[in-house]
Amino acid sequence: LKGNQGTVYVEPSKTHFKVETEMVLRESLETGSSELRKLSKGEILHGLEAPKEVRPNVKLGVRARSLEDGNAGWVCFSAGPLPPLRPWKPSYTCKAKVALTPTLAAKDTEAVRHAEPGEIFEVVEGPCPDAATGLRRIRCATASDGVVGWATLRSSDGSVFLEPAA
Repeated sequence: LKGNQGTVYVEPSKTHFKVETEMVLRESLETGSSELRKLSKGEILHGLEAPKEVRPNVKLGVRARSLEDGNAGWVCFSAGPLPPLRPWKPSYTCKAKVALTPTLAAKDTEAVRHAEPGEIFEVVEGPCPDAATGLRRIRCATASDGVVGWATLRSSDGSVFLEPAA
């Protein structure tokens, strides 16, 4: 508010803030600091210090598509010693006896041979879904005898036949 001579009598406060959406009042700026209480929409706050720019932790994002259901989106995570994603390697270990077939379609196909637990495979193609069964399969070569065939990764009940080698 200004008087008729231009004298300023009242100015809007630059240290007060109105809460526009529900949020949390925390003890400090650090991520994970303890929660003091929830702030309600419309609540008025008095700033004790000038606003500070807070940079969030560095996050990594990967745009990806799920091989399970085909959904695509972003996977975001913080960098650290144990990231939640790691690069895929074309090497699998057999966990349960599984048939190697000459074609992707597993139904009504004779097995070339059966893989035994502990065998190591190198992926030649896939993973691909078998249209008839809906199971995910890979075309792989055995490290021991070089036989190439298609193998199912998981049964329909979720039992693991082959898993990525560590």
